[in-house]
Amino acid sequence: MRARIKGPQVLHGKVKAPGSKAYTHRALFASLLSEGKSVIDGALGCDDTQRTVEGMQRLGAKVIVKKTRTISYGVRRPTTTNRPFDCGESGATLRFLTAIASTSLGTVRLTGSPRLANRPLDPLVKAINTLGASARTFSDKHGFEVLVRGPLRGGEVKVRGDISSQFISGLLFAAPLATRDVTINVESTLESRPYVNMSIDVLRKHGISIEESEGTFRIPAPQKFASASHQVPGDFSSAAFLIATTGVAGDEITISGLGSYELEPDSAILKIAPEIGFEAQQNGDSLTIGKRELHGFDFDASNNPDLVPALEILGCFADGATKIRGVKRLVYKESNRLQTLPTELVKMGAKIHVEDDVIKIEGNRELVGSAFDSHSDHRVAMACAAASLGAEGESIIQNSEAVSKSYPEFFQDLTKLGAQLSVE
Repeated sequence: MRARIKGPQVLHGKVKAPGSKAYTHRALFASLLSEGKSVIDGALGCDDTQRTVEGMQRLGAKVIVKKTRTISYGVRRPTTTNRPFDCGESGATLRFLTAIASTSLGTVRLTGSPRLANRPLDPLVKAINTLGASARTFSDKHGFEVLVRGPLRGGEVKVRGDISSQFISGLLFAAPLATRDVTINVESTLESRPYVNMSIDVLRKHGISIEESEGTFRIPAPQKFASASHQVPGDFSSAAFLIATTGVAGDEITISGLGSYELEPDSAILKIAPEIGFEAQQNGDSLTIGKRELHGFDFDASNNPDLVPALEILGCFADGATKIRGVKRLVYKESNRLQTLPTELVKMGAKIHVEDDVIKIEGNRELVGSAFDSHSDHRVAMACAAASLGAEGESIIQNSEAVSKSYPEFFQDLTKLGAQLSVE
């Protein structure tokens, strides 16, 4: 599919933010391991979370999805399956289920797309083997397969924290079902730390005890997951693209569904909003965004890699220089975002380049429409759409359907805000 957008346009109005993808995944995984009924209200329905729901069902849970309410009847321990389960392109599904499967008493087979095979998994596989379970990976041009077999015996393990925080989070979900205590020592800097905090918050709601001190997590084992209820917060990672459209083509928009959940990592965009040139006002669960003149800014994205694409768009349309630091892990995303999005933005006349661990941008408001390729990356697709709304002339975004990975209603919501576009 492709989206066709002619700019510049001016948007205004009100839309509701989608539910947090990160929180939905974690609530689903915890409910998988909790006997009894767990209820998740406001759960995000997208390609990635659908893979997680299907994975839960394959591992023994009964899951009922009713619009934005998901009801799960979990299991004490994952069951095995002779058929491989396809995680598609969902990195969270693969990493969390790889860890969780290590607590099963039989072999679990997980597969994924060739693109997913290129995303790191080895540190997690090594950690699982160190803790007494068995995990192996096999790759070829058609994709790859992970074979995992428990039980997870426990003990002490070292895991790098500068590749993906999901390695740590996945182990935190599996460790309570080990036969003895687990200690996770994080090597190097733990980046995206707020996502680990979110994992711990969800686990504690399910009765799990976790102790932490100076880069070490200790999980007493065995423990039993209790059923729980969740209200999924709004997704600031997705709402960031609505904020970006306000910056480049907006008047004033209101985004409802963004409550005060303090552990939603990408709410960090609100802290930098005044520096960029936004007026942000929260009223209950609604956020109203208006803009003044956009200014270049300096932001450390080490804990917020998913904000980078939206921030790049704002930097391109701002006056002055912008520096976005701590971006090296973008090479591990759905595409190599250190290359893909800057490559597309240069087509519009943007002055953007990468130096080591920093994206540097010289603002240029006079960008022109272009033909874009999303590289099948949902955040690249949304970023190109936001940029197109502020550029002069027509833009075409190939593979625009990629937005369904995290925000299926993205183009419909732009239309609600007054955007003139077509998806064909």
